[in-house]
Amino acid sequence: MAQLITDATVSLKIEGVISELHPELDKNQIQEVAHFVFHRMNMNPLREQAEKLIEEYISDELGLNM
Repeated sequence: MAQLITDATVSLKIEGVISELHPELDKNQIQEVAHFVFHRMNMNPLREQAEKLIEEYISDELGLNM
């Protein structure tokens, strides 16, 4: 039997991505960039992808057609 995850939250630590891409930035610069990125990210494509995969799994693996 597969071990299922207990927390199905998807998250992205923007500051971590910034510091990996640009280690030369100081903390204030990282926060500034993170603020910019946070307010311009579009989460709809991620939600749409999740909805499609949910419906696909329910149909294909659980055999339920809703």
